[in-house]
Amino acid sequence: MYKDYQYLQEIMTPEQVKAVPLTELPQLCDELRQELIAIIATTGGHIGVNLGVIELTVALYYSFDFPNDGLVWDIGHQIYIQKMLTGRLPLLKEIRQNGGSPGYAYRPESEFERVTSSHAGASLSLALGASMANRLKGNTQMSIAVTGDGSLVEGSIQEALNHMAADKGRTLLIINDNEMALDKNFGGLHEHLKAISRNPEKSSNVFTELGLQYQGPIDGHDVIALVQLFKHYDKELDAPAVLHIKTIKGKGLESMADNSPVRIHWNFPFNTETLENTEGPKSPSHAGAFAQSLGELLEQDDKVFVITPATLQNTGIYKLSQQYPQRVIDVGMAEQHSITLGCGMALEGIKPIICFESTFLQRVYDQIIHDACISNIPILMVAARSGHTGLDHCTHHSLLDLSYLRIVPNLRVLYPADQEDLKACLKREAANLNGPTLILFPYGGTIDDPQKPLELDYQLSEQAAEKTLILSVGMQHLNAQKVRAQLQAQNINSRHIAVTCLSTMEPKLKALLQQVETIITLEENILDGGLGSFVFENIENGSKRPTILRYGFPKKYIEHGTRDWIYKKYHIDAESISLSVSQHFAQQQQG
Repeated sequence: MYKDYQYLQEIMTPEQVKAVPLTELPQLCDELRQELIAIIATTGGHIGVNLGVIELTVALYYSFDFPNDGLVWDIGHQIYIQKMLTGRLPLLKEIRQNGGSPGYAYRPESEFERVTSSHAGASLSLALGASMANRLKGNTQMSIAVTGDGSLVEGSIQEALNHMAADKGRTLLIINDNEMALDKNFGGLHEHLKAISRNPEKSSNVFTELGLQYQGPIDGHDVIALVQLFKHYDKELDAPAVLHIKTIKGKGLESMADNSPVRIHWNFPFNTETLENTEGPKSPSHAGAFAQSLGELLEQDDKVFVITPATLQNTGIYKLSQQYPQRVIDVGMAEQHSITLGCGMALEGIKPIICFESTFLQRVYDQIIHDACISNIPILMVAARSGHTGLDHCTHHSLLDLSYLRIVPNLRVLYPADQEDLKACLKREAANLNGPTLILFPYGGTIDDPQKPLELDYQLSEQAAEKTLILSVGMQHLNAQKVRAQLQAQNINSRHIAVTCLSTMEPKLKALLQQVETIITLEENILDGGLGSFVFENIENGSKRPTILRYGFPKKYIEHGTRDWIYKKYHIDAESISLSVSQHFAQQQQG
């Protein structure tokens, strides 16, 4: 993949970037673009935004002294070029592989990544805090935040802008305006940036009205002009400033960008000549099943209204937004607003269904508790990609869901067992919505679904209890079936039940807990506060307590990797669990 470029090196340092003649920087950018396309065509990853920030990244490293100067990228998925300029091009070739480099900013990997990040909104607060610390220490280092125009709607950036306008430090906010987040941007601030771009000579805008120095919009692909401007900032800037640049998301692959906003944001490996994917999903996705059922609801019930905070694609509802543009809206990266907006609609008799990626749901914990659950407002939240998300970043896994959600009063938490159960659950809950309700579903497709027949907690038969009970939730049902079969081969008989209600245990299941001797719980969640804890809490005081063997993740941030690889590493694959359980029974017999 790597070839003998004129300026790009296999192991390149910021000092080598600075040694390139200024007039030759466009050549370095061309080489970086070629190499980036070749790598991501093989590995998959966030292609569009990284193609868009090549010139910006080169100009920043040419002009400033990192890591002595501070640089924070909002979201953190646009640091592929930074990797290439800081000695990590070989690691970039291994992104999103088992044991390889992550596809987002990862602080332990390099001093040039100041934080581990993948969510929007934190960059300016971090940069402003660093700037204030510099001033307290008496140094004059520059502190820089790069944020996309989509991230500007985040409440935390608005709070930081308010503070920045009253500060005196050397803080530079660079707005990388490509008019896209995961999808096209939305709202008044987005329209304001477009108006500035149409009339750049206008002297007043939201930033100047705050009293901030503002420059732009300028061409974010003119690397020489960017260097000249950054050199000026480095010498002359003595107060906070905003630089507004315009870039093209997917520059160099414009035909892919024009045809598919989701593919240019993130893509599977692809053929660089035809641009056709060389890999893809192995089975129909859970998000697709959810969207199909949601579409039927929209058709049947005119009170259903769908809200999402910039996750039309990953929740599967992009086509529905085209089909029902007045009833499926994307409010941009405004997670907190989306929940409370839905609450306001529910007050007037509308049925809001608010679609999230689960990793972003934790950002609205206060709104769930305070705005929805304290008033017991009937909204339906649906969170995709709960649990481990495979080759995504540690920040994108949702391994705390069960622990932090099931403890909220008035919140009904459901985790359907498979795709058919997901579709039925959505329709059932929407038809009977009388309080805050949350449906979780995992990352994956039908290939991950358990085999039929499957016993569900809300459909229990009256069959006699085995002495051993296996309970699983989320993505662990198929794994639990394998464990049951492997134990049966060792003459350890058990009953397996899929747990789908995590807020209040189904009465028949609760009664069953009192009748067994051993309970085995499997979950794709940290063990603290998860399914095993839920089971323990529902065993009646005073009764003979069964032994509970819990299998899940330890309380740590789990790295990326394929599920098979991660399960084996953390000993929650079927073979490891079966061995552990059989050893438990062997010790019991010896005791």
